[in-house]
This record gives sequence, C-alpha cells and structure tokens, in this order.
Amino acid sequence: MLFSIRLRYVYMLGLAGYTFVNVLLMEVLPFYNLPVEKSYVLALFVVSVVLVWEGNRFIHQSVADVSRIIGPRVHPLLLAFLLSLPLTLVVVGGPALLLARYLGMPPTQLHMGMKLMLALGFRINLFLNTINAAYYLLQELRLSQVEAEQLKKISVQAQFQSLKNQVNPHFLFNNLNVLSALLFQDVNKAGEFLQQLSKVYRYVLQNQEKEVVAVAAELEFMESYAHLLRARFRDSLRIEIAVPASLRSRYTVPAALQMLLENALKHNISSRNRPLLIEVFASPDHEQLVVRNTLQPKPAVEPSTNLGLENIKRRYGFISPQPVEVERDAHRFTVRLPLLHLTP
Repeated sequence: MLFSIRLRYVYMLGLAGYTFVNVLLMEVLPFYNLPVEKSYVLALFVVSVVLVWEGNRFIHQSVADVSRIIGPRVHPLLLAFLLSLPLTLVVVGGPALLLARYLGMPPTQLHMGMKLMLALGFRINLFLNTINAAYYLLQELRLSQVEAEQLKKISVQAQFQSLKNQVNPHFLFNNLNVLSALLFQDVNKAGEFLQQLSKVYRYVLQNQEKEVVAVAAELEFMESYAHLLRARFRDSLRIEIAVPASLRSRYTVPAALQMLLENALKHNISSRNRPLLIEVFASPDHEQLVVRNTLQPKPAVEPSTNLGLENIKRRYGFISPQPVEVERDAHRFTVRLPLLHLTP
C-alpha cells in the first residue's frame, strides 16, 4: 500500500512543497485577495498533506473490517476513497478554519480561503488515492505473475514426477517382466498389456503441458494404468473405478489419480491374504472425485518425495477455491478431489 511506504514523510513534504510552489507561481493568493503570509500557507499545506496521507493510511488499515460489515459489494479501493472524502473535509477544512480565525479574516476572505483550501485538499486526496490504486493494481499484477510462475513450477514438477514414475528403470523392469511372462502364457493378453502400456505413455506425453484435463481422459488413463497393476499384482490388488458418465465432462488436474494410486501402493501392504482395495468414485453430491484405499501400513515406508498429496493440494489451490480433503481413520485412507467446472 502506498500510504505505508517507508519514505512516506519525505513524499508528504515533497507534495506539500510542490503544491505551495504551484500556488505561488499561479499567484493564487493575490488573485483571491488573501493577504496571508507565505510561511503560514506553507505550514498549512504541510499539515493538510500529512493529515490527509495519515488519515488515508488509517482508512486502508481498517477497510477490511468495514468491508466485512457492509459485505463485498463495494471494492475496497472505492470504499476507502469514499471514506476519505469526509476525512479530507475535516482534516483540511479544520486547520484552514483555525488559521483564518487566528488571522482574523473577514467573512468574505474566510469563505474564499476555505473554498480554495478544500479544492486543493480534495485534489490532493484524489491524487493520492489514484496513485495508491495504481500501486495496488501493480502489486496485484506482480503477485499474479509470481503465482503463475509458482503454478508453472509445480506443474513441471508434477509432470516430471509422473514421467519419472512411468519411465524409470524399476517401472519398465516390472512391466517388461510381466509382458515377458504373458508372452509365454497368453499372446492375446500380452498384446492387450502392451496396448495399455502404450496408452499410459501416450497420455503422459499428451497432457504433460496441461493444467487441467477432463475427468473422462483421466479415468481412461487410470483404467490403462490399473490394467498394468492388476496384471502385476494379480490377486494382491483390487482397483474399482465407478464414476457416473454425467461427471466425466468435469475437470481435474492431470495425473492426480495416478499419484494417489501410487501413494496407496507405496505406503500399504498388498498380498493375496490381505489384498489392497483402491476405490475411485464420486461423492454423494457429485462435487468431488473420491479415492479411497484400505489402510494396511507397511512396517518400513520408503522415503517420501514430498510431491504427492502436497503437490496435488497446491495445484488445486491455484485453480480452485475448493480444497483437497484428506481423511484417515483406523481402516481407510480417503482423498477427495474437487470436480472442476471450466467457465467459457
């Protein structure tokens, strides 16, 4: 905010001096027949500018409380300006009236002097609020640019993590082993496995630049990814995906479901005796995509990359006010992702 900058008193004196010089150069005092010493005029300008400036600073510090009372119908900048008008009337007119009384001005000169001071005071107030609005908007622009850069960085990290999960040697080794075994057991199943593997890579490459993707595309990717995992874990893993067709035109962040599925596999035991169940479904109000898995913690968990849930939360935070909800009880771990609408 302009009114709280460190060198504000220097700017106050500069603005008062600038106004005083303009009044002298324009010969305003002789023109309006105001026989006032120049030192008094300068002092009056300094007092008026300081009071207008500090009064506006107090208003801007309190405008949030006022906005909560009257509601969000009026922009804070406009509200602050409207509140500054009666303030200017008091802090400029008051000192001017006291000076006029002290100098014993007759009513005609008093009336003209007050009009002149109030006109200058309201112009100074308008000038300060205009500069403050420009200062505020510039800060908002810079903040939005920083947030955009942060979102871009987070998206790149997520894309990198998603790609790394797909193309790292461990992932390739496991899937090639599965493919090799299927080639000897069932050529048709091997062909289907290879087709699903290619879909996984194609999805990652096509969507790595996007901030949001359609739920339909994300679920199709999940089906292909789940096919690979079912072939690998067999009876140790159950993945159930049941999302109504009416919600598949909504949007989510790319690879969010895959990251949650990986998170469940990373932190939980899956065996034939204790198969891990992962469910993907819609919330009752159809406003969230729910990923839930049975809680079967491993005795020793792999070190976290800190990109999983926190990454998803932060990416959602940049594009939606609705939070990502995480719940954990004795038996299940649940993550709820907001289903997004894209406005035209």
